[in-house]
Amino acid sequence: MDSLPLSDLHLALIGLAVVLLVALYAVDKAKERRALRELDARLRGNVADALLDTAPAGRAGAAAPGRSAEPSTRTAAVPAQRTEPRLERLPELAADAAADVPGAPGARIEPAVVEPASAAGGIGAGSGGWVEDPLLDCVLEVRCAHAVDGVAVFDAAASLAQWQAALPVFLVAWDARRQQWVQPDRFGFYSDLLVAVQLAHRRQSLDEIVGSSFLAAVQQIAMALDADFDAPDVKRLVGQALELDRLCARFDVQIGMTLESAGGPWDSAQVGAAAAQAGLAGDGPLRWVGSDAAGAALFAVTAAAPASDRLAFELDVPLAPVQAQPLQAMFAAASHMAGTLGASLVDDNRRPIGAGSLAAIGEQLQGLYVEMRSAGIEPGGMRAQRLYG
Repeated sequence: MDSLPLSDLHLALIGLAVVLLVALYAVDKAKERRALRELDARLRGNVADALLDTAPAGRAGAAAPGRSAEPSTRTAAVPAQRTEPRLERLPELAADAAADVPGAPGARIEPAVVEPASAAGGIGAGSGGWVEDPLLDCVLEVRCAHAVDGVAVFDAAASLAQWQAALPVFLVAWDARRQQWVQPDRFGFYSDLLVAVQLAHRRQSLDEIVGSSFLAAVQQIAMALDADFDAPDVKRLVGQALELDRLCARFDVQIGMTLESAGGPWDSAQVGAAAAQAGLAGDGPLRWVGSDAAGAALFAVTAAAPASDRLAFELDVPLAPVQAQPLQAMFAAASHMAGTLGASLVDDNRRPIGAGSLAAIGEQLQGLYVEMRSAGIEPGGMRAQRLYG
C-alpha cells in the first residue's frame, strides 16, 4: 500500500513534539545547574571565595583512585587558649612562637608540610576550586562497587549537604573518561568519591560529636551508593584537629591603631571622603578597606557609629600578603586620614604611634612571618585564607 502524505496537522503535531522535547531538555539542564549550585553552596558552607583564586596542587597520585585516603597520624596537642592579640601583644607572641621553631627543643611543627602550590590536572582542576590540603583536611575515599550516575550521587550527597556544622565540607567525584576529580553532574558516571572536612579554622575545630556526625553522613553516602570507605578513628581525628587549632591560634594576630578626633565627632560623609582620598574603598556604611594592587584586602577601617570621634584601623596579619607591606600601607593610610580629619594616631593604650613605633612593630612582624612560614602557612596564601578567612 502506498504511504499517505503527511497532512498539515501531522506536521504541526511533529513540530510541537520537537519543541516540547527541547523545552523539557532545557528545563532539566536548568534544574541540574541549580541543584549543583545549591549542593556546592551547602557543602562549602562559609568558605571564603578566595579558595577559588588559585588551584593548588592536589594529592600525590590523585589520578589513581583505589588507595586508602585515611588521614595521616599526628600527635595530639592541647589547644592553647585562644587570644586575638593586638599591637601591644606582638612581642609576647613572637617570643612564644620562637619557642616552637622546628629544630628547637620541644618543637612540634613539621617543616615538611608545605603550602599547596598551583595544580594542573590534580584535584582542583575541575573540582569546583577545592584542593586537598594535607594539613587542613580529613579526606575519605568512597569506593563504589560499580559506576554510579550523577543523579545517584546528588541524592546520596543530600545527607552531607544537610550536615549541621560550621566546618566546611567538600565532595568531588572521579571521572574516568576525563581522568580527573570533578564536581559531579547529573549526566556523569563515577566510580569513586572523595568526601572531605576541614578539621579546624579560627572559629571552630572538629570535636568528637562533629567528627562522629561527619562519619555518619559519609556512611549514609556509602550505603546509598553500594560503596565502602575506611573510617578513621574519631579520637585520632580530634587529636589532629586540636593540633591544627593550636597552630591556628598561634598566629591569630591582629594589629590595631586608632584615630582620635581633636575636635568632636566626624559624620560618615567626612570619614568616607577622607578614606577615599587615602585610597580606601567602602565596604558598608561604616567600614572601609585598603587593598593591594591585585585587589587583596590588607586592612580595614571601621567607625562605631555614623557620628564618631574614633576610627579603628585593623590589620589581620595572617590574611594580608607580605609582599604588599600591609603594616606600612595601613600606617600610611592612617597618617593621611589623620591629617585630613585633624586626628591623632594612637595605639590601644592611647599612646602616640610614630615612625619609630612603626619600625619596632615591623621588626617583630617580620619575625612572626618567619614563624608562620616555618609552620607551612604563607601569610595571605590559600592555607591562611582557609584558616582565617
